[in-house]
Amino acid sequence: MRIFCPECGNQDNLSLENWGCSCGGAWELQELDTFDPALIDTTDTSIWRYRQLYGLEFEIPQARLGAGGTPLLPLLWGERQILIKPEYLAPTASFKDRGTAMMINILAHQGAVRVADDSSGNAGASVAAYAARAGMQAEIFVPAYASPAKQTQIAVYGAIVRPIPGSRINAKLAALEAARQGVTLASHAYHPGFLLGQQSTAWELWEQMERRVPDWYIVPVGQGVHLLGIWLGFRRLLAAGLIDRLPKLVAVQPKILAPLSHAFKAGLETVPAAKVTTHSIAEGLAIAQPVRGRRLLQAIRDSNGTCIEVEEEAIKTAQHQLAQHGFYAEPTSATVVAALETLFQQAPPDATIVVPLTGSGLKGSPTFDK
Repeated sequence: MRIFCPECGNQDNLSLENWGCSCGGAWELQELDTFDPALIDTTDTSIWRYRQLYGLEFEIPQARLGAGGTPLLPLLWGERQILIKPEYLAPTASFKDRGTAMMINILAHQGAVRVADDSSGNAGASVAAYAARAGMQAEIFVPAYASPAKQTQIAVYGAIVRPIPGSRINAKLAALEAARQGVTLASHAYHPGFLLGQQSTAWELWEQMERRVPDWYIVPVGQGVHLLGIWLGFRRLLAAGLIDRLPKLVAVQPKILAPLSHAFKAGLETVPAAKVTTHSIAEGLAIAQPVRGRRLLQAIRDSNGTCIEVEEEAIKTAQHQLAQHGFYAEPTSATVVAALETLFQQAPPDATIVVPLTGSGLKGSPTFDK
């Protein structure tokens, strides 16, 4: 599979050892500008309904758990109608399963037997589950402060959990060191296959909306693989002439750690590293400098989107309010709901707004204030 680096323009072939560009950038797969709806396997409800459209080197995936096929549900939020896409209805209860399913199957096809990733929880659990399904041994490096529930979930799949003291970046550095020592890096931040799997969200949404796209799509951003994946998926539909515009993409971050938002509002082309002074309740967004920062800024601007920052108390309130409507999302996922009032000020009353709920509330340490 041909890959390119958006940072320097370098091109290469994807391999187990070639996990990142020599310039430090993260690879992407060469974009395709065709999309034939006749190739969609309508008998399959998972991400593999699009298997003939991915451009893969294999026909049948080795490791399947059923990722994809999440519903699109209307919800009245105040006086505004929104559409909820509960991505936490995935095999490991987070949106990461779409990307991991693709990444692990590509790695399995290439012969990987031992894989490593760094994660605050959701990606680690996803990699651990799919690695187990593929018969691989997984080693997951997590920040020591990560939710005990998430660490337990990673371990239950048989993965080795490595809690790393200090800030989130220390776990990343430990995983990269493991890769230098010969373990295959199965990184949701670096592997281009992960973005390919995430593109299925855009195509699935397009099908659910009767071959239309929403006006706005609002998503929590740490490494930003969900936002990038859906942007690339919609771009492919646009290039194929199947839609006439991109949805406006909205990136949401906690106010106490919002490097992407700060870079966007400052008009920068890259995302400088932020100084981490305290931990947000939205632990999945604790990324001081996203690997694909330049592409995230490009995606937001290309779609005429924006960034919104939210306070910690607003996140807690949003999580409780969602639960009262029957949706139990983790704080990281609830950030998008906390941002809705700000978005409503920009979006016309009749605008179609899709709100993905990216992780289950059972992932963290559930609390309830009577």
